[in-house]
Formats: sequence, C-alpha cells, structure tokens
Amino acid sequence: MRLLNKIGQLLNKPFPVEENTAGVFRTIVYVSLFITLFLYVFRPFDLHLIESNLLLTCLGFGSMTFLSCVIWEFVISRVLGFSRWRGNFTFGRWIVHMIGTILTISVANFIFARLTFFGYILWEYLPQMMISTFALGVFPVVVIGGLALIQQEKKYQHIAGEINVQNGTPPTHLQTEGPTIFSIPMSQVRYVEALQNYVKIGYLNSEHQLRERTERATLKSILAEAEGSQLVKCHRSFLVNRDAILSISGNAQGLLLTLYGTEKPIPVSRSYVSVFRKNQT
Repeated sequence: MRLLNKIGQLLNKPFPVEENTAGVFRTIVYVSLFITLFLYVFRPFDLHLIESNLLLTCLGFGSMTFLSCVIWEFVISRVLGFSRWRGNFTFGRWIVHMIGTILTISVANFIFARLTFFGYILWEYLPQMMISTFALGVFPVVVIGGLALIQQEKKYQHIAGEINVQNGTPPTHLQTEGPTIFSIPMSQVRYVEALQNYVKIGYLNSEHQLRERTERATLKSILAEAEGSQLVKCHRSFLVNRDAILSISGNAQGLLLTLYGTEKPIPVSRSYVSVFRKNQT
C-alpha cells in the first residue's frame, strides 16, 4: 500500500514540459533525429537485411516520426483542447501523452514500412508493430522522464531555499499613495494574470481582503506602465508584487510563490527564474 501511495505521489508531481511552441517543435526534431540514428545503428525490425539505401530508409522513418508527432500535437491541442502549459500538467499526464505519441509514431512508421518494402498495407500486422514499438520505447522514455523530473525538482527546490533565506518579511501595511494601476495603489496589488486580451488584477482592499478586477489590457502594457515598481514578470501569464512574497517553494516546473493576503499560488516558470532571482537579490 505504501508503494502504491509513493507511485501515486510521483505520478501527481508537476512535470517540466517545454514552455512554448518553439520548444515543443525543437523536442520533436530531437526525437526524430534520435529515431533515425537509433534505427541506423541498431537496425531492429529486420533492418539489418537491407543491403542498400539503409541511411535513406532510416531518414524516411525519422521523417515519418516527425510528421506523426506534429499531427499528434495538433490533434491533442486543437481538437482535444489539451494544454501542456497549464499548472496541472503532471508526470502521469506526461506518461499518457508519451504513450499516445509512441503509438502514433508506430502507426506512421508501419504505413511507411509497408509501402516502402511491400507496396501495400496489411492492417492485421499493425497491432504487432504497435506492441513492439511500445515495448521498445515506453520503458526508456518513462525512466528518462522520471530522472528529468527529479533533477529539475531538486534544482528549483534548492533555488527556492536560497531565495527564502535572502527574503525579508513583507510589509503588512498598505500604502494608498504612489503609483497605481487602474486606480489601484501598487502596494495593494498582489498579482496580475493574463486572460487573452484582458487581465485579472488580484489586490487587497483597505480591509486587507482579496479582490479581483478584470480590465481590458495586456501584461506588456501593465508592465510598461509599472516600470521601476515592485511588479515583475514571473511567468508568461503572470506579474507579481515581489514585495508581497511570503515564501517560495520549488518543483520541476519552476518556483511557486505564496503571497501575503492570498492563498493563490503564483508560478515562476523556468524561463523566468534567473530574472526573478536577480530581482529578489
């Protein structure tokens, strides 16, 4: 029972995914190149029987891998509404995502292999191809993913610990003078969250109660207006009041901020950690 609980905890840990479309595309290119080199060097699935054009054949499999990964990403993001950039993207979700990727690659390469070597497709052989590809790929993929998760988690927990040591106690009083955002004093603002063409401003009122206001603006315009203030960008979708930070924790996706006056955790994505760290020192 204890083992099952540990496995469940591991599967529910946040997973360090690529933070933008360019990063996803780059990963697909790396995977395709890896498949090409793997097939060329180890020659599984009777590839050792090919006497000529082996490299060209392996490049064909690599190209089909690239195409199938792009199609898979399009289907899950545009058709199924899946988003890897939400905060609830866990190790378990990543494993399911990778299983889908592996099976999609196996279907694409099955079609390529049948048409290349035989000129026709016998679909009854597809399950065998899918099972073989799954058995060959799922174990190393899960192990590599697990190691990446543990490494990133330790890294950002260490960074969080260093910043917590340097941080002082945030002020509990609210200043009503000074710069404002939509007539809200900057000291009362806790975070600004992007909502497409709008922003949601989380702030404390005069009774220290958290309130939220939605305004038509962008994070870029808010940040430009608040230049030189305590508001800093910490995520592609968040600005945060650095003077309101109570504590910082770390996970594989980056850092999580606990703010004075609100229980809502604010993420610091990996691409913003270095800049955020400089702003805190």
